[in-house]
Amino acid sequence: MHNYARLTPSTTTLIAVLASALPVAGHAATAAHISFTVGDVRALSADGRSRPLVKGAEVANGEMIDTGSGRAQMHFTDGAQVSLAPQTQFRIDEYRFAGKSDGGEKGFFSLVKGAMRTITGAIGKTTRQNYRISTTVATIGIRGTEFSVTHGNSINVTTGEGSNEVCNAAGCLVLNSGETAYVADANTRPVMTDKKTEIPPPPASPKLNEIIAGNDTDGEGNPARLGSQSDPGMPIIPLASGSGGLGVAYVTAAGSAGGGLLGGTLTFAPTGELTQFADSTYPLMGYSGGAVADFGADGIIGWGRWIGGAQTDIYGTPTSLAGMSYVASLTSAAVVAPSIIRGYASFASTAPVVVSGGSIVATGAPNSVTGTLNVNFASNPGTGGSLTYSLNIPVAGQTFSVIGSANQYSNTGFLGTSSTISSSGSACLTACSGSIPSGDAIQGMLAGSGAERAGANYGFNSAVGNVSGAIVFK
Repeated sequence: MHNYARLTPSTTTLIAVLASALPVAGHAATAAHISFTVGDVRALSADGRSRPLVKGAEVANGEMIDTGSGRAQMHFTDGAQVSLAPQTQFRIDEYRFAGKSDGGEKGFFSLVKGAMRTITGAIGKTTRQNYRISTTVATIGIRGTEFSVTHGNSINVTTGEGSNEVCNAAGCLVLNSGETAYVADANTRPVMTDKKTEIPPPPASPKLNEIIAGNDTDGEGNPARLGSQSDPGMPIIPLASGSGGLGVAYVTAAGSAGGGLLGGTLTFAPTGELTQFADSTYPLMGYSGGAVADFGADGIIGWGRWIGGAQTDIYGTPTSLAGMSYVASLTSAAVVAPSIIRGYASFASTAPVVVSGGSIVATGAPNSVTGTLNVNFASNPGTGGSLTYSLNIPVAGQTFSVIGSANQYSNTGFLGTSSTISSSGSACLTACSGSIPSGDAIQGMLAGSGAERAGANYGFNSAVGNVSGAIVFK
C-alpha cells in the first residue's frame, strides 16, 4: 500500500442544491427527499392516505409529515434542510422551485405541532416574502438562514443566524441572531424571552429499519447504522460534487494501516455522504464503494466513516478496506491574516473503530470523540503555520488521550510532527504509536475561505488494535 501526503484541491463554490422535479400532469410535484428517519415516520395526504417514509423517499406538495415517536430530516429541492423532532406534524402547504430563482418560487409550510429546526435554501434567501412557516399562534417570516421552533399551545422561536419576523394579529417582532421570541396565543403580541427553543432529545431505542443497511454489519456483528451523525438535530448541508481535498485514515482487509491528504474529484450523494474519490494526479487512484456510516456535512466541511469499500493504487489495483474515515472540503485556499492564533473546538466526529487482523473488533459511538485545536498562522499566509491539538477517544473500554503538534504545509493541509498517546486502561502499556503517514497520529485540513472549520483524521497502533476515526472543529 502507498501512503500519500499532499493536498491540491481547486476552488469550487460550495453549493448544494438538488435538481427540482418539475410538475407533471396528474402527479404531485416532488418538494423534498427524506435524508433519514428514526422510528415510524409517515406522510399523510389530504385525502387521509398514509405511507411510511424512509431514507430517499419523496415528499410532495400537500403532504403532512408525522414523526410520531421518531425523527426525520428532509432536503428540499432549493437546498433547504428541515429537521423534525418527535411528536411533530409538519405540512408542505405550497412549494415551488423550478431549479433556479425566477420570482415564482414559493415555500409555504405549517407547523401543526411539535418542534423543528431549519436552514433555508434558495427561496428563503432570494424571495423571502414567498417563504414562511405558519402555526396556530403566529406566522414566521424568513429573513435569516437558520432558526428553530417549538409549538404547543404557545410557540418559541430562536434565530440562529440572520433575522426572522414573528407576526400575529397583535403585532410583529423581529429576531436577530441568538434572540428568542415567545408567543402565548394568537391574540397576544410576540415578546422577547431568554428561554431558548429546546428541541426534544432523540428516542432512546431506534428500530431495526432505522439502522440496517442491506447486509452490512459493524465489527461486532450489529447492523450498520447509516444515515447521519448521531444527533439528528444537526441538519446536513451537503457539499457539491467537484474538485476538492480529501483526508483519509484507513485499514485494509489485510490489516495494514495508512492514510493521506489528497486532491481530486469528490462525489457526494444528495444526502451528504461521500461515495467516491478520484485522484487528480493519478487518475487510476481513488476510493469507492462501501456503506457510509455516521456521516455529516455543514456546507463547509464533510466527514464520515466507510464500512468496507476499496482503495485503488496508482496502477489501478484495488485493495479491500476494513474501514475508512474521511474529512472533505471544496476549499482550495483557507486564508487567515498572518500571525493570528486561533482556537478550535470539536463539534462532531465519526465513531472510532479498532481494527485487528484486518477486521473491525470494536466500534465506539458517533460524536463521542472530543478535542481542541490551536493554529498559529504563520507570517507567510498559507504555509509554515504550526498547530497543537488534544484528542480524547473512548473505544474498546479505553479512553485514549492523544496530545501533539503538527505543521501547516499548504493553504489547507497539516501533518502531525510529534504526539504522545496514552490510555485509561492497558492498551498503551506498550507504547502506542502513530500510523498516519510520516509515522504520526494525525493529519488534516483547514476548510472555508477564512479557515472557519478544521478536520482531522487520526490513526495509531495500540495493544487492542489500530484505532482510527475523523473529527471536525470550528
